[in-house]
Order: sequence, then structure tokens, then C-alpha cells
Amino acid sequence: MIRYPFNRANVEADIAALDPKWLEKAARRTNKFLELGRYEEKTTIWSAVKPVYMRLQHNKCVFCERKLETETYGKIEHDLEHFRPKSSVLAWPDPNRHKDPAISYPTGAEAPDGYYWLAYDLENYAAACKVCNTNFKLNYFPIAGFRARPPAAPEEKKADLAIERSFLCYPLGELDADPQSLVTFTATTAVPAAQDGHDRRRGEIIIEFFGLNKRENLHFERAEIISAFCGGLLAARNNLINQTQEQIIDEAKSSFFPHAGCLRAFLKLWLDDQPLAVQVYQSCFKYMWSQRAPIPRP
Repeated sequence: MIRYPFNRANVEADIAALDPKWLEKAARRTNKFLELGRYEEKTTIWSAVKPVYMRLQHNKCVFCERKLETETYGKIEHDLEHFRPKSSVLAWPDPNRHKDPAISYPTGAEAPDGYYWLAYDLENYAAACKVCNTNFKLNYFPIAGFRARPPAAPEEKKADLAIERSFLCYPLGELDADPQSLVTFTATTAVPAAQDGHDRRRGEIIIEFFGLNKRENLHFERAEIISAFCGGLLAARNNLINQTQEQIIDEAKSSFFPHAGCLRAFLKLWLDDQPLAVQVYQSCFKYMWSQRAPIPRP
């Protein structure tokens, strides 16, 4: 996971370009939920703004950083994710779904009403792949503190949500911590970035929650991005291409690339310990070839 800049005025302008009345409709629906004290509607309108978040995230899943199709062909690949579930929140881990989560501390009780007042909050949306959203996220939202209630005034929202001490991390804008302060990588393996405390537990849960080390395809794609950029760094070091290592590193820090969090961790290793970075590169390259499907023989 990485942080993406979130400018509310720009997001609202992009939404208005898709549907000039969407924000007005969303406000009316939110007021209705507040009057009812629960989420209830027959039809929804949030998927209309999905392309805005896809573009904001460079068509990557906000959680696992897989690269998906663009809006021209790929809206079906992306879900518009409610970070805090709009209706009932289930307790996590769920013994019916999660057989062996390595979590030994409280993660919050269920909440039957959910976060109904955030159903149309622009800072509660993100674009996620269907694997992360449907297989993992669902209606779970683990916390260390107390469930928030609807704030008395909009400006109180951030403080009210902060009391929850969420274990998951919202990576759009600066409402939450920088995800890279919670999760980093050793080669292709996600590891907690903090040594102890709540941030350490956040890293542990994010990795467990989204199966970041259990999904073979994620390891393969991370190995691909490390191999591609390290190959370029080695070529630059040996003057085989018309680019310097510094130029390649600057380009590689872009949030555009898939698995940018993993790539940034590798770049730091390259700057700190090139011999070890080369060993990681060689291991990634070897792993990629080991996963290659054999070519059928006639």
C-alpha cells in the first residue's frame, strides 16, 4: 500500500464532470440515513464515481497494488470500496472464514448499524480489486478503540474516527498514517514497518487481513517489478544504457507503478546495500522462472 494525494475540490470537480447532480443526490441520501439512524436505500449511485478513484489510484487496487485495466475496459474489474462498511460490521477474525489468523489481541466487536453516515462520504471510498474487496474486506473493519458514531458537525469527523484506532489504513489523502510507515517489504514478502505498539499491530493485521503474503500472484508480480528495475539499475551501473542510477530511482518512486510499496522498499535496500539488493534481484529472477508454466510439447 502507498499513499495517494487526495484533493477534495478536484475530486468533486471530477465527479461533477461525470454527473453534475451526484453530490446533491448524495447529500440528500446521507440526510435520510441520519434521520433513520441506519443505512437503507433501494438503489445506489456510488458506482457512478468509480472512474474518479480508478484514475486517482492509477488503476491499481488500493490494498494489494495490483494493476488493473483502465476505465475504458476495466470498470468491471474494480469495485468502489467503502473503507468503513456502510451497513452492519462483522467481528474480525470470523471463525467461519478465518481459520488461523495470527492475532491474539482484541479487534473490536460487531456493529449492526455500521457506518451509515459515511455511505456517500468521498473520503470513505477507494477503488479495490474484487479479490481484496469480495474475498477479504467484505463487512469487516477491525479496530483497537471504540466504534465511532455520527459526528455532531462535519469538522468533527476526523476526531470521531480517530478514537477507533483503526487497524486498517485509509491511503487516500492525509486522514490516516502513511501506509509505508505500517507495511514494508523484504524482497516480495510484506512485513510490519514498525517495531512495536499499535502501528506494529496495524501492519500485522493489514498483511493478514488482505492475505498479502498468501497470494502467489502478488509475490510473482512483486518479483517482476523488482527484476525489471534492478535490471535497469545494473545496466546503468555498467554504463550499458543512457540513464543514471539516480534517474531510474527517481522514476521508480512514482505511484504509477504496480506494487510501488514493494519497489520503494527494494530501492531503499539498493541505496543501503547493493550486494544484498543484487542477491534479492537474483532470487526474484530465479523465482519468476520457477513459476513459468512449461511449454506443451507436441
